[in-house]
Amino acid sequence: MFSFNFAKIKEYFMKFIKPSLYLGGFDYFLSLWRAADTKDKGILILMFTPMFFCLAGLIFSIIYFVLFVLPSYLFTFIGWGLLTALFGAGGKYFYNNITHREVSQRGEPEVVDVEIVTTSTRKNAE
Repeated sequence: MFSFNFAKIKEYFMKFIKPSLYLGGFDYFLSLWRAADTKDKGILILMFTPMFFCLAGLIFSIIYFVLFVLPSYLFTFIGWGLLTALFGAGGKYFYNNITHREVSQRGEPEVVDVEIVTTSTRKNAE
């Protein structure tokens, strides 16, 4: 059956944020935390609380962007594309029905069928 391995999840998460650990001092905090007693852990929490708030803000900003802003832009482009296609098709339809003339399709070359004959096939055909 399916089971969670939290150590692997933590290891994967730490690999994902490893560059920011060195830049933000979080690695230093973790090394101090492992070697500290209860009193020192309380002081560490007190002193590094602003860093934790900044880290949480960064994570929430990334989550907010991915969940709300990015889909908003994507749906905006998709929506404008769909509206353009819809109104273009509607304009063509109504133009054809009102004027009883077709809108000419530019850029559609005439199709020419060509039979490709290789030299070996040509010799066999003769």
